[in-house]
Amino acid sequence: MKSSTVSVEDTPENRQICMKYCGGCPTYKYNSLGKFQPDTLFCGRGRSSAPSMKEVNCYCPACPLFDKHNLVIGRFCHRG
Repeated sequence: MKSSTVSVEDTPENRQICMKYCGGCPTYKYNSLGKFQPDTLFCGRGRSSAPSMKEVNCYCPACPLFDKHNLVIGRFCHRG
């Protein structure tokens, strides 16, 4: 879970950075997460509203937002 003092802002810039990683993520593609809200920036907007999800892989730790905001886990689409 991310630190309670850390917040990733929901900005167009952060969404663009996120989509470089989420958009190519096997879990994102496999579960068609773009069809559910939030459709990007799970680390800042919460987990996906997809009714079920199979975790295939996680690209969160490779995302620049992960390091920039000192996030401590991946799989934000699945865990929030």
